[in-house]
Amino acid sequence: MRKVTILFTALLATAIQGQTTPTELYSSKDYEALIKFEEKAESLTAEELCMVGYAFYQLENDAKAVQFYDKAIAKGFDNSPTHFYKSISLTYLKKYEAAVKEIDIALVKEPNNQEYMNQKGLIYKSKGDEEKALDYFDAAARFPNTYGEPYFWIAYIYHGKNDLERALRQYYIALEKIPQQNRYYVSTLQSIGQLEYTYTQNYQKSVKAYEEAVALKPKDYLYYPKLIKAYNAAKEYAKAEAVFDVMKTAYRNNELPEQDMKYKIVDIDDYESDKEKLSIYKSLEDAKKVLDVSYKVFVFNHKRDEVERIFTVEKTIQVGNGNKHVLCEVKNGSHLTYPYGWKTDNIPLEELKRAIALILDDKLQKNATAYDGE
Repeated sequence: MRKVTILFTALLATAIQGQTTPTELYSSKDYEALIKFEEKAESLTAEELCMVGYAFYQLENDAKAVQFYDKAIAKGFDNSPTHFYKSISLTYLKKYEAAVKEIDIALVKEPNNQEYMNQKGLIYKSKGDEEKALDYFDAAARFPNTYGEPYFWIAYIYHGKNDLERALRQYYIALEKIPQQNRYYVSTLQSIGQLEYTYTQNYQKSVKAYEEAVALKPKDYLYYPKLIKAYNAAKEYAKAEAVFDVMKTAYRNNELPEQDMKYKIVDIDDYESDKEKLSIYKSLEDAKKVLDVSYKVFVFNHKRDEVERIFTVEKTIQVGNGNKHVLCEVKNGSHLTYPYGWKTDNIPLEELKRAIALILDDKLQKNATAYDGE
């Protein structure tokens, strides 16, 4: 179901005070029941027709929404919000010229409405004309700031152009202008976290952005691995481990996204050597029996379009004071073991990266080979 804006709620605020059934259903957001009034359209007031149109919009039936907005307009409900919502539905229907016409009508009625001008930018963005979209987002940003969202889209378009310095600067402006309750506030934090991590490599600023995103969306576990990687890059390993433990608890409670539940590993670190790029994944399940994997390390070529090597940390048979986990490699159907391991379940990330570096520099050789099935 689509977002509900303050705009349309304000539009019908007076109507909600009534006692007619469509009004009550609109007030309770019972859109499924409200669209059943389609059969009684001729007897509905202009405001009620607009409510039914909005219900169709919320249920993503934009063709029907447009029909009812037209009925409402024809019956005298010819105000700017109705044209605004009609424009949104037409945009979803990819009827861009008609959408522009409707938003222009809304802007004539309310020439300084920032949300309307932002919508005009979104029409051109949906159409694929980002240069023209940027013009309208810039125009919206010059209006009295009542909405904030155009500041995000300005940054987003520069980000897409790979003008990363300007994009990051604009994202910080957006963070000041967008209300926290707007969904693009967290999107702005995510983009700041990403650019501070990958572009400026200012990991503390990346951490700060992801921390706020997680605090605002504690059940959105897509941000947790990003925060873990930022902590690890900033060498705040204990904090990274604490966030990973939260993910493990969510995993046990079946709360993680489908992909994480399926693959049972989390990307906790990305870094580069002289020739390769590496990603380290940590298992959400404890290594309890022999050959259970606690870490996977993927070595990519520098373009990051091909996996060159895969290393694992696996549980082994602990004899006396020997190793409990060993470093291995999966290569061409073979299972290689290296003379490097850990005597406890605590495997410091820095140690694991140091061991991988020794192998990549040919300073650590395998000491055993086991083929699949042996």
